[in-house]
Amino acid sequence: MSYDDLWEYPPDADIARHGEFRLTVVDRPFPQGDGDLPAHDPARAREFAASFGTVDAVVEESGRIEAVERMPFATRADLDLIGVGCWGAVTEVNDPALVATGGALPLAEQADALAARFPGAVVIGSARIDHPVSYRAHVIHHPDGVRLFAAGWSGEGDWDRDGRVRDVVEAFGIGPGDLARKSIELDDEPGDFAWDGLVRLALGRTAPLPRAGRTLSVFRVRRTEAIAGDLEDTWIGEPDGFADDGAF
Repeated sequence: MSYDDLWEYPPDADIARHGEFRLTVVDRPFPQGDGDLPAHDPARAREFAASFGTVDAVVEESGRIEAVERMPFATRADLDLIGVGCWGAVTEVNDPALVATGGALPLAEQADALAARFPGAVVIGSARIDHPVSYRAHVIHHPDGVRLFAAGWSGEGDWDRDGRVRDVVEAFGIGPGDLARKSIELDDEPGDFAWDGLVRLALGRTAPLPRAGRTLSVFRVRRTEAIAGDLEDTWIGEPDGFADDGAF
């Protein structure tokens, strides 16, 4: 059986949706400024990609991009691309397999695995896929044991939740002024909460670094059959809860 036989759609099938997907590991000692980080290490990035939980094997490094650029993301073949940046204590992975709308929680699963693998590190990530209503997932791990995960449809009340926002605020030393600048109201309902702002504040407390000027390696990888199915269901097929006309 060829690798393409794992997939229902051909490599040139169009991706139907847009989104973002990023998971960052910040190991100790936490960097305090841009000068504290070395340049991208492509060899270590390849090792990280090969060991990442959504990857069966790395096929090749297909290029390098600036960390603020988007990877190619137009066809089914692009679902085999992941970006990895390794800058000293900071490792970032961009992978469309981090988001799923069919009941799986891959962002939480991969963050939990990285937190176990790097027990002294902060692990922070967000993933989003755009439909008429956006589906979002967010995760924050602090090495002192605080963990927060939230995922669901924007504006809706039925979110998957684990952990407390107030514990994250305390663990990362986030003050009232910081919350106000990001329009974060601690008592907001999950579907209306400013999760992106909280993620940025937590990451800024441990790695206050600009991504501009930093490099990611883009790898073409092989997926397992299960991951391939989840990717197609999420990015090409019709998600659970939506009719064929896109109505919720």
